[in-house]
Amino acid sequence: MMNKMRKLILLFVLLLGMGATAFAYDNTYAIIIGVADYKNFEPGNGDLTFTVSDARRFSDFLQSKRGGSVPASNIVLLTDAQATKQNILDKGKALFAKSGKNDRVIFYFSGHGGEGYFLPYDVTTFGQNLLFYDEVKSIFRTSKSNTKLLFADACHSGSMKPDTKKDVTLQKNLENGKKAASNMNIAVMLSCQQDQYSLEMGRLSQGLFTYYVMEGLGGAANRDGNKYITIQELFYYVYHHVEDMAASIGEKQTPMLFGKFNLALIVGNL
Repeated sequence: MMNKMRKLILLFVLLLGMGATAFAYDNTYAIIIGVADYKNFEPGNGDLTFTVSDARRFSDFLQSKRGGSVPASNIVLLTDAQATKQNILDKGKALFAKSGKNDRVIFYFSGHGGEGYFLPYDVTTFGQNLLFYDEVKSIFRTSKSNTKLLFADACHSGSMKPDTKKDVTLQKNLENGKKAASNMNIAVMLSCQQDQYSLEMGRLSQGLFTYYVMEGLGGAANRDGNKYITIQELFYYVYHHVEDMAASIGEKQTPMLFGKFNLALIVGNL
């Protein structure tokens, strides 16, 4: 009986700690980028279909109650011609510089990607104006925030993780989160591994990864039936559904999650 009571007390303490970590931010600042109609690509040759609408939907979600009721003034939405490399860097740094230690910052990108970079609107056919991952990191470095999130729906996005291995599993992707300091959350969720493509699905009218991120944040990822979606719950949901849907059409797409974060970090509020 005494051992059972001790376990119950320990569980209660852990739950209190999870709650404290989950709400470790005051304000949210987000830069959201979607590129479909590239400046230097021929029509129908390299342009995308759902990336801009995905970015707008993500922005709308953050402004909703479930997304945290983020003020529109705290969100920079850059689509197509607005999403030049320099504009992304300038707007992102200026926005994230406003954040304080107890705030949360989010970077979302939907568009083309390569091994080591994203493709902004003004990328050239000679590879000029690529947005390299180190430049994305420079945007985050302007923030003093203890909670930093990145979502990328782009081909080869898995190359953002250093020393990525092709056989990365769900459990390996989550291991980093178990070791995270309770006051620091840096989570990077990517649509696919470095040697894979990020699929757009006509039947969903969205990018496959973004569709399930939005479904999960909207409540579908709520495995334990409480009022919150944690980063762990979201990734389990996205990982399995993206893999299964891709396999159903003979493709392979495996989302990734890495960083330093508490698995109880809340990313959705029901």
